[in-house]
Amino acid sequence: MKNIKRLALVSFIVSGFFFGLTSFSNLSKNNEIVLKKGNIEFKIVNDNGNDFKYCANGGHNTISKGTTKSMSFPAGTEIKYVDGSNCGHTWFKVTSEMNGKTFKISQMAR
Repeated sequence: MKNIKRLALVSFIVSGFFFGLTSFSNLSKNNEIVLKKGNIEFKIVNDNGNDFKYCANGGHNTISKGTTKSMSFPAGTEIKYVDGSNCGHTWFKVTSEMNGKTFKISQMAR
């Protein structure tokens, strides 16, 4: 009976050690440090006189004329134009440099 308890205890410790070590992931990739941060937050002002439609993460959205839209997306998210009823080509890609800034639609590349 003592041997069974010891074997169970040793098995528990070994499995905990093994699974504990394998649950960690490496934060570097190709000798670059990968930082995991929250979303990039920025604003877009619709100064072009018309409602502006765009796609984000597959969903259609609108920035009404004369309004400012607050946005919050992870870096690398592609914001696309609406092409008919589908998402079209890329309008811009969210970068960390955009955080805290305000952009005007009239000044963004089309």
